[in-house]
Amino acid sequence: MGFLDLVDFLCQKYVVDRSHAFVEYNPNLPPSLEGARAGYYDGLLSYRETRGESQFLITVFTVSRDPLLTLAHEFVHIVRDMKAGTMGKRLSPPNDEVEKEIDAQALKDLSDFRALRVHQ
Repeated sequence: MGFLDLVDFLCQKYVVDRSHAFVEYNPNLPPSLEGARAGYYDGLLSYRETRGESQFLITVFTVSRDPLLTLAHEFVHIVRDMKAGTMGKRLSPPNDEVEKEIDAQALKDLSDFRALRVHQ
């Protein structure tokens, strides 16, 4: 039960073209949080457009306490950004209210993924 299985599950659930979603497990130190809060990012989402096609790169840093949850969290950002048409926005200080909503959805997605894997 790894990163790619979870990406496949999330792409299918949210109808995201799998060929446009990439994952990197990064051993480097993550950047510090933007704004006044101390800490660092467990994961980051990058966006680019190539030949008119959207591509997303989810970077999960090895310091993440729960890498699969971090992956699910960043994927929820993809879905929200696609719906809002805000792909490619700049890194900004975390919005606690939005991040709590994203965390809740990521926890549900990860739970659904794990439940599905148990029944296979």
